Amino acid sequence: MSEERLGDKFLRKLYEKTVNNGIENIDREEIGKEIGIIDVLMDNLVDELTSEGYIKKLGRTNIYLTNDGRKRVEI
Repeated sequence: MSEERLGDKFLRKLYEKTVNNGIENIDREEIGKEIGIIDVLMDNLVDELTSEGYIKKLGRTNIYLTNDGRKRVEI
């Protein structure tokens, strides 16, 4: 079994913290800390997931799942 992609791990944690708790958006730093990534790596990952259409940025640090992001996690 292959190791879970970091992007998938990030999306799953974002889903757990928002959708499962009825919260619309969350600070990306909180997600990064919980899965063990910080700074430049997290910035790059957020940019990648944003460009792929799985998350959207809200202000400087808050993010939320798009419908495509939710579908990817729910598969």
